[in-house]
Amino acid sequence: MLSFRHKLQLVASFGVLLTMAVGAGCNGFFVDPILQTITVGPSGIGILVGKTQQMSAIGTYDDGTQKTITGKVFWGSSDQTIASVSAAGVVTGVGTGQATITATSVTVSGSATITISTPVSSITVTPSSQSVSASGGIPFCLTAIASPSGSDISSTATWAFTSGGTTVTGITKTTSTGCAVAGTQAFTIGTLSPVAPITVSATASAPGSNGTTVTSTAVTVSITQ
Repeated sequence: MLSFRHKLQLVASFGVLLTMAVGAGCNGFFVDPILQTITVGPSGIGILVGKTQQMSAIGTYDDGTQKTITGKVFWGSSDQTIASVSAAGVVTGVGTGQATITATSVTVSGSATITISTPVSSITVTPSSQSVSASGGIPFCLTAIASPSGSDISSTATWAFTSGGTTVTGITKTTSTGCAVAGTQAFTIGTLSPVAPITVSATASAPGSNGTTVTSTAVTVSITQ
């Protein structure tokens, strides 16, 4: 016959084993969060040939959490002749153009675009003058050529429109192909401020060397009613 003390010891031992078994079984239900999406940034930026840009990768998981996984993804570039990217996500500008930088983890990936350009010393905008109607619905066109490369930077340049020193609003870039010269940037006229008729000075700007910005000589756009 087992003594009362021995019975208590057996019950306690059984309780410990039961607790361990239940704990081990429950642990099987807890799994790591599953990666759903990867957000790559910064997106839509531009750097110069020979310069670098650190990219980041943010993972979003099925439990709603987000983590920085920059150093845990596979980095790739859509065009190594334009932009290369290291295993750490550092992009280096190789040649002029636009490339897509992708971060991949198993079957999940995310991407961002980056534009690579060469430093410019001057910009020439043409035509030097033109007249357009604010109500005609027809885009007007401008071309920006960078020196010394001779590259057409019409679509990547930063355009500014002023009148008498005041910024003109209501003029926006468009993807219209109505321009006669290939590569020329088209602009549409919306709700102008100041209102037409108005004479607008248009300039194009782009990065120069050593962090400077190069701006073209202004051309004239006369906007009628």
